[in-house]
Amino acid sequence: MKKRKKTLAICLACIFTMLMSMTVSANPLTWTTYDNGVMVIDGTMVTVRVAGDTLYIEGTGEVPDYTLDTLASRPWNGLNFKKVYIAAGITEIGSYAFYGKSNINYVTIPATTFIQDGTSFSGVASDVIFRVAGTGCAYKQFNTILYNSIDSISANTPISYYSGEKCSIIMDNDSMAQQMRVTAYPYLKYVYSAEDKSAPWTSRKDMTDGAPFTSLATIDAASKNTIFDTMTAQIKPQGTQYMETISYFLDGYTYLRAYNMTLTTGSKHEFVKYTTEYEKYVLKLSAVDQVPYREYRLIQIMPTGHILYLEDLDSSKETVTFSTFYPSATYALVYKDNFMGAANGSGSTSTQDAMAEYNFIMSMLPENNIVSK
Repeated sequence: MKKRKKTLAICLACIFTMLMSMTVSANPLTWTTYDNGVMVIDGTMVTVRVAGDTLYIEGTGEVPDYTLDTLASRPWNGLNFKKVYIAAGITEIGSYAFYGKSNINYVTIPATTFIQDGTSFSGVASDVIFRVAGTGCAYKQFNTILYNSIDSISANTPISYYSGEKCSIIMDNDSMAQQMRVTAYPYLKYVYSAEDKSAPWTSRKDMTDGAPFTSLATIDAASKNTIFDTMTAQIKPQGTQYMETISYFLDGYTYLRAYNMTLTTGSKHEFVKYTTEYEKYVLKLSAVDQVPYREYRLIQIMPTGHILYLEDLDSSKETVTFSTFYPSATYALVYKDNFMGAANGSGSTSTQDAMAEYNFIMSMLPENNIVSK
């Protein structure tokens, strides 16, 4: 088991084009305003109104996707409000829906509502409070991947443990708060229960119940003679487009979770995107993932529109060792249970083929953020 490394690049241009066209076509760009001040986003059953300092989004269906070029077409773009109330009938908040609205400091959103991606609320007030209402969650199926709305909210609000953001989330009760906290590891920091008297109903209070940050990945001992200092990794849910894309490339494996990994170097911990040579890294598996006869693989989406399959290079059930020249990225951890103990896949990739692939991808990447030995 775990005998080889295979790196395979598959062009994703058609998939990214498809996703982009979906985003544009889903954006109606127009709305109708009625005499009572209620606006209806054309092509939907979603209504918008402002009362006091609150924007109410009600009705049923999805708030559509927008783009940087169509921000001015959002019904609320010129309205004055500080709070957003999203009713239970709203199933999803689209891309760039509230992008750049720095006046928003409070959002009420159902636990069953999906947030499309990180742009949906990017640029709202840094100390924004998300009140997540309800004790259930909704699910989406991407091929064999089951994705839920709690993961979506965790993925697309700026509350990762080490982000430095002051965003807070208030869940209905202790059970829901714990469910939100463990979507990421180390735990999300500013998550509260509505039953907690210290919950920040008006302004964020300093809460430190997140687990102390300990990186889940390290640089392999064989690469310690490089100039690179630190590899950090955190389990982090991803947005719906990422999950949908990954679902097409499981290749018989089962999706487990995603990791955000970052390589830094020097006393100032400068960010390193990619290196001029392959380096090895070690991902630590939790005890629950250390299953006999289980084979792991990492799937990595490159900015060039390629998928890289990174095989496990060690025989330990406690770790996944992988080799890459683009370490600072998001990795999907997938697995296959092989009770016969056979090697992954159907063949190996020669060093010559791997280097040809490496040179091709490197030629497509920008020349900044390369670090040499």
